[in-house]
Amino acid sequence: MKRINEYVAQSYIRSKPIRNVGILLAGNALKLGLGFLASALTYRALSPADAGRFTLVLSLVGLFSLFAEFGFRDAAVNFIAGAKSEEEALSVAHSFLVGKILFGTLAAVLLALLAGWILNSWYLNVVSADLLRFAALSLLTGGLLNYAQTLLEARQTFGALSLISAAQSVVRAAAIAALFFTGRIALWPLIALEVSIPVVLLLYGSRFLPPSYRVPRRADSILSTRATFARLWRFSRWIAVAAVASTIFLRLDVLLLGHFRPEAEVGLYGVALALLSKFEVFQNAILTTAFPEACRYKTKHELRAYVFRTFRLTGIASAGFLILIPFARWLVPLLYGNIYAAASLPFTLLLIGFVVSLNTQPASFVLYSLDRPKWIAAGDVAQLIFNAALAFWLIPLLGATGAAVAVLATRIFGGALTAAMVGWSLYERPIHH
Repeated sequence: MKRINEYVAQSYIRSKPIRNVGILLAGNALKLGLGFLASALTYRALSPADAGRFTLVLSLVGLFSLFAEFGFRDAAVNFIAGAKSEEEALSVAHSFLVGKILFGTLAAVLLALLAGWILNSWYLNVVSADLLRFAALSLLTGGLLNYAQTLLEARQTFGALSLISAAQSVVRAAAIAALFFTGRIALWPLIALEVSIPVVLLLYGSRFLPPSYRVPRRADSILSTRATFARLWRFSRWIAVAAVASTIFLRLDVLLLGHFRPEAEVGLYGVALALLSKFEVFQNAILTTAFPEACRYKTKHELRAYVFRTFRLTGIASAGFLILIPFARWLVPLLYGNIYAAASLPFTLLLIGFVVSLNTQPASFVLYSLDRPKWIAAGDVAQLIFNAALAFWLIPLLGATGAAVAVLATRIFGGALTAAMVGWSLYERPIHH
């Protein structure tokens, strides 16, 4: 009987990642279909030049999101998922909320103040500074939505996350369709959606959180909140370095492309990124379930088992994505129109890099559980330096294709680094007597 119970328990553990991913994919399947629709309508209505301006604004907002994050999200998931009591988890959640409000406001104000200088100095005012200032509000609204999503992830409430994901796709697709069929798709309405949709989803998503998680603590708990905030900050110092490096890396291709090449070419690259982002639905489902699971394990035996389970899952997903590569030259024009056909090659290169990242990112989560944030930070900084060197060389020469090559090479380099760090961390060294 004991062996039977152990077998059932191990079977449950092995199937848990697949079951959790399946729950998220159920909602994300709707998001995927409606995401393709919304993306196709958006870029079919925009000229390549306007598509480039839209992509540039979103990338600048994304760059400043590093000031709104500071690595607190990863620290919050780590401490809430591994909390020994509900009171400890609640204390971390309230401190995380304070950080989201504080840093989100800081990031929005900073971007609004620097918008004119950035556009005038780097991009010859190809975009209105007022449009960028308006887009800066999404740093605060998106940050507050991220608070609710992070808590649901840490508490492994994946059904609620799936519903929020489905709601997001429905609201966005309905709004885009309304703009498209009334002939009103333009930069200002699109940015307005980026600002307002997180507010709608926050109001909806908050209902899945216990009431005690929805508001900051009262004054009598300020000292406790400050102590927990300091704990988050101490853990996040190196994660913040990693977050800054990762955020810059994820935006550097578009930002340099916008500086060196015409906005129409940025638009072509933006289409490749937009199409790739639809497949990130699968990656996000895997990462969302894997991170809190990895944070719950503390022994090397448990973490090695986690890595092998995750590789089985990501390996199956990778095979499905690689099958798409021969069809990329037809897929892009089919969805976005022949005017964007040149985006096929950048998309193919980015898709290969995406598959590499899909397999390495979940494995890197063991470094959180082993309390090695310095390693994570060092790896992300190394990838940023590697990517910047390639991007400054290739983008002026090859444009959008050069940007995609730089990203692919960086993904491979980062994957090798992750494999080395995780392998070294989980290696059982012999004990010498």
